[in-house]
Amino acid sequence: MNEYVGNLVEVFRMVRDVLADDGTLWLNLGDSYAGSGKGRNADGSPFSGYQDSFQTNVQLTGRLKSTPLSDGLKAKDLIGIPWRVALALQADGWYLRQDIIWHKTNPMPESVTDRCVRSHEYLFLLSKNSRYYFDHEAIREPSDSYDRPGANRQNDFCRTKGKYTAMPNPGQRATQHRSNREHTPARPLRNKRSVWPVSTVAARHDHLAAFPPKLIEPCILAGSRPGDWVLDPFSGSGTVAETANRLGRKWIGIELNPAFVNLHEQRTAQQAIGF
Repeated sequence: MNEYVGNLVEVFRMVRDVLADDGTLWLNLGDSYAGSGKGRNADGSPFSGYQDSFQTNVQLTGRLKSTPLSDGLKAKDLIGIPWRVALALQADGWYLRQDIIWHKTNPMPESVTDRCVRSHEYLFLLSKNSRYYFDHEAIREPSDSYDRPGANRQNDFCRTKGKYTAMPNPGQRATQHRSNREHTPARPLRNKRSVWPVSTVAARHDHLAAFPPKLIEPCILAGSRPGDWVLDPFSGSGTVAETANRLGRKWIGIELNPAFVNLHEQRTAQQAIGF
C-alpha cells in the first residue's frame, strides 16, 4: 500500500511540473478492504481464494488477488486509500482544497450484512498554488428554495407552513425592513454543493471503471477555460478526453494499455501517438 501511495505521489509530482500555475487537479480514487479474500479476474468477475492453493503464479496471470495484510491493517479493514493518497499529496506540496462526495444513485448491490452498501467515492480538488482558476458560475446548480412560497416576497418576515402563513405570536414584533431597502429576489441557481449525485453508466466497451460524463463535466467547466488544455494521466476509456473535446477544451490523454488506443480514437477522432 505504501508503495502504491508513493508511486502516485511521484506521478502527480510530474503532473504538477506541467500544470499551469493557476491549474487544478481533480482526483478520484476508489477504496477497498484488506484481506477480503475476494479477488477478481481480469474481466472483473469474482473468484474464490481457494484457487491460490493449487494454481501457480503463471496460471494466476490476469487475476488480482485479495489485498494482503500489511501496514498495520487487519482483515476486513477499510484501507482508506483515497485519503491516504490525498494526505500524501498534501504533504508533498499540493493544496488539498476539498473532498467531494460522488454519490452513486445506482450503486452496485452487495450481499454484506455487517456494514452498509457502498454508494459513494471521493473526488478530491487539489491545486498547485493557493490562488487558482475556479469558475463557480459555470457549475451552479438549481436552487431548492427558488419555488418555495414566499421566496420572492419583499417583506418576507413570515414563516410558511404548508398552505398557511405563520404570523408572529401575540407580543412579538414582526421584523420590518427599512422602506427604501431594495428587494433581493430569490435566485434559481445556487453555488454547487460538495455532494454530487451522479448515476454510473453502463459501459459500451471493455473498460469496467469508466467515468460517467456528468461527473467529469463540472471538473472541466470549473477548472478550465474554453481552449485550455486538460491532461488525464490515466486516460482509460477516454471519457475525460471525450468530455473535454465536447466542452471546447484541448486535451492530452496518457494510457499504458494499448488495447484502449482504438477506443480513444473512436470517441475523439484523434489519432494516438505511440511511444
